[in-house]
Amino acid sequence: MDTIRTAETDRVWEMMDDIRVCMLVTREGETLRGRPMHAHPSPEEGCVWFLSDRRGHKDEELQRDPQAALTFAHPGRNNFLSVSGEAEVLHDRAKIAELWSDMDKAYWPAGKDDPNICVVRFLPERAEYWDGPASSIVVALRMAAARLRGTTADLGENRKVPLD
Repeated sequence: MDTIRTAETDRVWEMMDDIRVCMLVTREGETLRGRPMHAHPSPEEGCVWFLSDRRGHKDEELQRDPQAALTFAHPGRNNFLSVSGEAEVLHDRAKIAELWSDMDKAYWPAGKDDPNICVVRFLPERAEYWDGPASSIVVALRMAAARLRGTTADLGENRKVPLD
């Protein structure tokens, strides 16, 4: 069982690393709020890092309720991933410098020393993934065949994976 769990856990980290852009979902009062973020998964540290802007509302939302979710999607490959856990906002200049790339200048033209940059550390607790066939033609054929047979279509693997 450990080998299967390790393979499934590895698949979760691989999907996060491959897709990278996700929706970070937080709670704003009774409402869920999602925003696109660029993920920096770190299986070695057991967390996902994000560069973020202090002027947004996610700092306040995460202080009130650290529960958060990440949703990743690569429709072209029929890969989907949902990860639940807790997140916190940190003002770690060394981590900001480590995560920084020239692409980030689009958000912070002043560079990595901009005082509005902070990091969000997401600690995953559990995940669920749907790892489907890479071709939408295969998906369409499997769905058509299932309809003709009156069965459920085999659209790939679906796994629930504990991560903590």
